[in-house]
Formats: sequence, structure tokens, C-alpha cells
Amino acid sequence: MSVYINDEKFEAKPESRLIDIARNNHAHIGYFCGANGICQTCYVKVMEGMDLLSPMSYREKAMLSDRLIDENIRVACLTTLDKPGTIKFLTTVEEVKRMVEKKPQEIIPYQAKMGWESLIRFPETIAMQAQRFFEGKLDTLQLIADVAGAVTGAVELVMMAVQGTLDWGKEKKSFTREYVPSVTDGNNSQNGYPEKTQNDELSEIEVAIKMPEQTPVN
Repeated sequence: MSVYINDEKFEAKPESRLIDIARNNHAHIGYFCGANGICQTCYVKVMEGMDLLSPMSYREKAMLSDRLIDENIRVACLTTLDKPGTIKFLTTVEEVKRMVEKKPQEIIPYQAKMGWESLIRFPETIAMQAQRFFEGKLDTLQLIADVAGAVTGAVELVMMAVQGTLDWGKEKKSFTREYVPSVTDGNNSQNGYPEKTQNDELSEIEVAIKMPEQTPVN
């Protein structure tokens, strides 16, 4: 199956979670809870192929407001590929990144909207997570391990970005040619330099002027 994430094309197998496809291909997607459906940072906006994805579960409905559902927002860690075809989606973190780069004036209204829509669903979200915990469907130890893994991955990405920035500022070594005197400069000297004679002594300035005409060695 063809999956376009933030305009980049990837291949994926049926029943794969959207978040796993993004992570496996190093696509820009947010997550903090280790893909356990808690942190609400892996939202994606489906641009094409909504009917090819798994039906929305009660967990997604508990986390997404009606407005976000109408805008084709899905929770990547709770959504899988259901039918063959082409799917295109934009991660919300990538959407924010592009907004900062091109339309920074829209950031505050966007964040206000997302915050309000999350607040609307806050009671349902808490109730759903509590139910998962009491039913034993939320493994606390596994959750801690997943969060630690997510944090480690985020730190690694930051370190790679910092290292890349530092390397970018370093000067690259340039290739320099060295010149040696030509053995066929018309003089009788074995070392190639003009010989000073009693009748005609070359000054140091005259020797320097002749140097560019000598043979380059690569």
C-alpha cells in the first residue's frame, strides 16, 4: 500500500498503525506516551483515503471532538490501514512546523483551537483512560517503559540535529596546489631555478614573478 506522510511516499503493509509507519520511516510525527493512546500528540489530518482506514473506535471518539472529526483528524496510534489503496495524511506537528515557517500569525489561533477541542473532550478522555486502567488494559510498567523509549528517541533526534548544526559551521579543507620549478624552463640549472651569472643576476622580485609560470603538480 502507498502511504504519503507529509508529502513523502512510503510503502506499508495492511493492518499497520499509522504511527508505526511514520516512525519506521523516520517521518515527522509527535508522540510521547510510546504510542499508548494517552498523550494526544500523534494527531494526523487525513487528506485522502479516509475510507481505507480502520473505523473510529470508542477510544478515538473519546479523545477527538466533533469538530476535529469533521476536519478528518485521526489518532495515529489508534488507526490502522484497513483496505488497499493510496492514503495521504499530514501530521499535526508537521502542520505546526510549516505554519511557523510560512504563516506564524496563525499559530496562536491554531493552538487555541486545539486546546479548546481537547478541553471539550477532557472528561470523556479521563473516563476512558480510567476504564482501561481498571480493566487491566493499561499496563503501567509497560507505559513507563514506552514513555522512556519515546523520550530517549526524542533526545537522540535533538542530539543529531545539534550535531548537524555544529558540523555545518565547520570549514571544509580546501585543495591547494603546490608548485615546483619546471625542469624545462630553458635554464641549464639541474634544480630548475634560474642560475645567477656574473653578467645577469636576477633579483628576488624577478624570481617571484617567474614562479606562476612554473609547472603545477596535482
